Amino acid sequence: MMRRSLACLVVLAAGCARNARPTEASPAAPAERKVERVAPRYEHIFMLPVERALAETTKLLQENGWVLKPMEDPKYLLTEWRSISPEWARSSWGWKSDGDHVRYLVAGEPLAERQSVVRIFRMRRTSFANDAEIRYDGQTGELIWKHLETQQLEQSLRQKGRPVTLATREEDTAPWVELEGMVHGERDLELEHQLTLRLESRPSLETLTGTLRLTRDDTFARDPSFYLKRWRQEVQEPCERKVSGFQPLLRPGLMVLIGEQLGTWEVPTTVGDMACEAAGTGMGVTVGLAISHKEQERIDRYLASAGAPPDQDALLSGDFWRKLEQDGRGSRAVMDLIDRLRALRAAGRKVSVVAIDTDTNHGSARDARMARFVLNARSARPNDVFLVLAGNAHTRLVAEAAWSEDFVPMSKHLVEAHPGLKVLEVGYATGRRWGCDLDAKGELECDVMGITPGPRVELAPTAPVPAVRMLPELDADGGFHGFLDVGALNASLPAIALRGHEPPSRPAGPPGKPGPGPAQVVFKIATPDSGRPPGTRGPPDSAGDTPSGKESEPPAAPAPP
Repeated sequence: MMRRSLACLVVLAAGCARNARPTEASPAAPAERKVERVAPRYEHIFMLPVERALAETTKLLQENGWVLKPMEDPKYLLTEWRSISPEWARSSWGWKSDGDHVRYLVAGEPLAERQSVVRIFRMRRTSFANDAEIRYDGQTGELIWKHLETQQLEQSLRQKGRPVTLATREEDTAPWVELEGMVHGERDLELEHQLTLRLESRPSLETLTGTLRLTRDDTFARDPSFYLKRWRQEVQEPCERKVSGFQPLLRPGLMVLIGEQLGTWEVPTTVGDMACEAAGTGMGVTVGLAISHKEQERIDRYLASAGAPPDQDALLSGDFWRKLEQDGRGSRAVMDLIDRLRALRAAGRKVSVVAIDTDTNHGSARDARMARFVLNARSARPNDVFLVLAGNAHTRLVAEAAWSEDFVPMSKHLVEAHPGLKVLEVGYATGRRWGCDLDAKGELECDVMGITPGPRVELAPTAPVPAVRMLPELDADGGFHGFLDVGALNASLPAIALRGHEPPSRPAGPPGKPGPGPAQVVFKIATPDSGRPPGTRGPPDSAGDTPSGKESEPPAAPAPP
């Protein structure tokens, strides 16, 4: 009987910190920036059931003080009216309004079992007190027509707006304030962006287990299309793509920690490009991967093999690759990275791979062991260029975490031994990744997920990639020295997946100048009706309506030279 795996919560921060990154034209320290949301050309599709997306929307509205009204259709949310500017009430030509009232209407649209669209509309109306009166001039006795016309204006405004079923008088509104009449509604792009960050910048789960296996071995079901083809090519690794900005950093003994978002194609692919560049200079290269150290012997045998299908089957036979709860560390992209490094070694380059992770420890103890594995390899190859790829909770030079104030990451141990190491945070654009999270029932769920960057790591879809961009100094809040820009992200499925493991096609054009973000292939084109509240007709009035063995304890590493 399979035993339940242990899940270790690791925050892979998606750039939700306060500051933005400096641009190339402004090398100063990161500064606060105000982003003006642009009307979308494509609707953003959440890789979640509509019920779960709306549940998070409910929390967002309630945290901002909005009271929700009961709705018959569970795919809609509606708040009560709220007066937002009684002190700024507008006045003109003898009349004065009672201020603006606003409410939110949320429409959820299910597209598939795990795909949904959520549109948030901000509805506003100016209310008028029902206290207009006919007045006469005290000196002449003549009728003051402006008061009478103000009353007529108020009546006409109310009549033009009837019937409006979503804007009736509220119980918590003063009875003399009339809320019938014209309603102005528009997409609240800023609130929609906040919702997107809540749903797609969530902490990721890394699953740790030493015994869990698949219920069966799928090797027999793998057809020829499953296997990597590099071993049959005459030049197995041509190293065609360069990483802009990486060359100035290259030197013997360089150590670079790369904090990634798990389960993407772009990050392991870019690390492979960096390894190619470094190996091309004649320097030795060691790549550290967040793979269980129990897989080290299989990796070493694979690096020395021809990389043929039987060799690939042997690599994937370990528990790390075959566990049910795949969290993105055992992705097809990581397997392909190992194969690229095998090809470099076959071409005579000095390349090594070290598996730095553990399946038995948690928290700070786990990161201490990860650091020890890296330092052991460093002591054996002190002049190698070290590229260490792991979740950014392990690489950032910040000694705390959302789940523990006492957490000490791997990076803190490494920087004590090697003060000159560099930490790079991945810069990316909105896309997809493979990862694990808890569903609405608290059960572990591993699947393709949306991922949206926060302002600190956000990258325009057309920004030059791949590229290394260094900050003038260490970002003390984020704990990194610069960014490894990789562009829009694509999900890389587990290496053992029988289908869906083809890498994304690279855009044509000059090197480092990608086309539109590949994440758009799962976006739905916005329709004219998507920019206004449901049930209304006519032109949209929104700005957003556009188209199992026991692990051995690693010995203590010798003091660094």
